[in-house]
Amino acid sequence: MQSPNRILERIRKGEKALGLATQYPSERMVEAAGRMGLDFISIDGQHGVVSPEMVESICRVADGYGITPAMRVPDQSETTLFLYLDRGIKMITVPNLQTAEEAEKLVQYTYYYPKGQRSATSLRVIFSSGADASKPPEFFNFTNENTILCAQLESITAFKNLDEILEVEGMDYFAGGPLDIAQSMGHQDPTHPECAEAFEQACEKVRASGKHMISDHTVSVDVFAAVHEGVKRMMAEHGRESALKI
Repeated sequence: MQSPNRILERIRKGEKALGLATQYPSERMVEAAGRMGLDFISIDGQHGVVSPEMVESICRVADGYGITPAMRVPDQSETTLFLYLDRGIKMITVPNLQTAEEAEKLVQYTYYYPKGQRSATSLRVIFSSGADASKPPEFFNFTNENTILCAQLESITAFKNLDEILEVEGMDYFAGGPLDIAQSMGHQDPTHPECAEAFEQACEKVRASGKHMISDHTVSVDVFAAVHEGVKRMMAEHGRESALKI
């Protein structure tokens, strides 16, 4: 069964991709997202708790319901990207990009030739592709065309190096990281005007280069936040207040 990247499909149509975001994924949650007609499920593998086996199971269910599995991985290493891309992740978000040299390596690790040098390949990726894996050019091209690499710009170092980063071919999507940006700039409050201004300038520079902030193209419901808001409303209706201050 062909599994194109539905986030990219929405972007090409000028629409926003809609999804669920969670640190604690389950197959049932992916099934619910698919049955509701959402476009993607996003897993936080940096601050959440998720095993490679669970990621592969999530990707398998996502393929069955025609939604795109996305994941923030723990680090930038080749083995980490290789591990989760081979489980079937189609949008991979990498934390704390700081230099053009790091960006070049990420492109090499994420994409097959001619775009990169990603090692080939897992049965999960083959099973989820509509391309003929016995014809490597067709398979490699299909996978490249349906994979998104997104890097987080979450430090003042990244902002200082952004001109060089934006010159890296294949590094086209970016995200932020307000709390880490603030820390890198000597603040604890991510809403500090200095931090907000620096990030907005970085976003403008990304867009002006013809590249993308992923938040311009995707909207997601955070599963924990949605439950927490529902609980707060319920407790307020009964004269009580949530003890969790988030």
